[in-house]
Amino acid sequence: MAAVAALAAMSACGGSADGGSSDPGRTVDLTDFTPGPAEGWDAAGFSVDAASLKCSGAAPNPTRGITDTSVKVGGLADLTAVATSSMAGADVGAKVRFSRANDAGGVAGRAIDFIGVKDSALDPARNGQEGQALVEQDQVFAVVPTMTVFANFLDATCPQKVPFFGWGIDTAFCDTATGFGITGCLLADPPKVDATTWGLVATSILGPIAEAKTKSVAVLGLDTDASRAGVNAVVRGIRLAGIPVVYDKSPIPLSGLNDATPIINDLMTANQGRPVDLVIFPGDFASTTKVTEALQAAGYQGDTLNLVGYDPRLAGFPALDGAHTLLQFAQVEADTPALKQLVADFAKYAPEQPLTLPALAGYWSADMFVAALEATGRDLTVDTFLKKLNGGDFSYYVEDTVPETRWPLNHEATPPCFALAQLTAGKYQVDTALTCGSLLPQAAATAKPTG
Repeated sequence: MAAVAALAAMSACGGSADGGSSDPGRTVDLTDFTPGPAEGWDAAGFSVDAASLKCSGAAPNPTRGITDTSVKVGGLADLTAVATSSMAGADVGAKVRFSRANDAGGVAGRAIDFIGVKDSALDPARNGQEGQALVEQDQVFAVVPTMTVFANFLDATCPQKVPFFGWGIDTAFCDTATGFGITGCLLADPPKVDATTWGLVATSILGPIAEAKTKSVAVLGLDTDASRAGVNAVVRGIRLAGIPVVYDKSPIPLSGLNDATPIINDLMTANQGRPVDLVIFPGDFASTTKVTEALQAAGYQGDTLNLVGYDPRLAGFPALDGAHTLLQFAQVEADTPALKQLVADFAKYAPEQPLTLPALAGYWSADMFVAALEATGRDLTVDTFLKKLNGGDFSYYVEDTVPETRWPLNHEATPPCFALAQLTAGKYQVDTALTCGSLLPQAAATAKPTG
C-alpha cells in the first residue's frame, strides 16, 4: 500500500485532516460501548444533501460509454512510483472482478468493457492528463478503479459528471456527487464529524477502556504536512477516548531515516521516563520497519501498530513479527464467504497476483461498481445511475468483509470501521475482525454513545 494511503487511513477515523488541534476538547465514555457489526453503524443523525455537492447536476452526455450490450469502464491509479510504494495490483484486482461478472453474463444485459487502468505515476500533471484521456478520448462511462494520490483528474471528470469508484485516498472522493469510495470519504477538509474508531482501535490492543486509560501512546510521523495531519488525526481520536498520548511528533525525513537513535530514546522514556505502551507509525514502509527494528534492539516490550504491514510477501519479515496492522476492510485470513469467492476469483483469473492491499482494493472497487449497476438496472444512463446512487436508498456492504457505505452520506464521511491483522510467527492472524464504532458530531457536548 502506498504510504499516502496509510496517511489517509490515519486521517480518516475521527480527526482533523487539515492539521488542526489534536485536542478534541472532550472525551467519550467507551466503557459500555461494544464495537458493532460492519453494517448498521450509528451515523448520529449526520446526513448529506447530494444536490449541495460538487459535480452534481445533469450530465452533458448521459449515454457516454453505453451501448445496448456493453458499458465502457477504465481505471486510473498510481501503478508506479519512484520514491515510494505504489498501487500496483489494483488494475489486476478490478480485472478479476469484472471477468467474473462478464462470465456470468454481464450486468443487466451488458458486458463490462474494461479497457484497463492508466498509470498516473504519483505525478499531478500526468494525473490530470490521463483523466482527460479517459473522458475525452476513451469516452468511459465510469472510472474504476480510482486509486491515486492527486485529484487533478476531477478537472475532466467533474464537468462531464463521470462517476468514479475506488479507495478514497485523495480529496476527490470528498464533497463530490460522483466519487464513491469503498470506505467513503477519507480526507474531508474540514471533517464534519468525529468518530469512536481510534478509541476502539487503541482498546483492541491495550485492553478495556479502564485499563487503556492507564497506558501511554506515541504517534510517530514523517516530516511532511500530510503526515502531520495524519498524526494529528490519530492523536485527536485517541484522546477523544481519554487515552493518554505522551508523544506526537513527525521527525522522520521523507528522504529516509539515517539514524533512529534520537527517536528511540524519546519513545523509551516518553512515559514519565519509561517506554510507551503503544507506538503508532504512519505509512512509509522503510521508516516503519527501521524504527521497529531499532525498538526491538533497544528491548522494547510494548505494542506497535502500522498501516503498511499487511502483504503476503512480508510474512517472513522478522521486523514486523508481532506487529499489528490497521486495515479498513477484512484481511484474506478472515475467510468470510466473500473472501473465499475473492480467493477463488484470483486463482482463476490472475493466479500469479499476490493478494496485496491494492489488489484487494481494486477488486472491491469493481465489486461496488457492479453492485451499483445492478441497483440501477437496464435503464442505464449517467443520470439514472447517479440518481439511484445519491437518492438516499443505495448502500454497499460485503458481509463481514467491506464495511457498509451509505450514499450520499459517505461523500462527506468515512464509516467508523476498522480491522486489525497481526503477524505472528510468519503467519497473519485476525487480530480484530472487521468492526464499527459510531460517528460523533464534533459540536456535541461530552457524550456517551450507544451501540
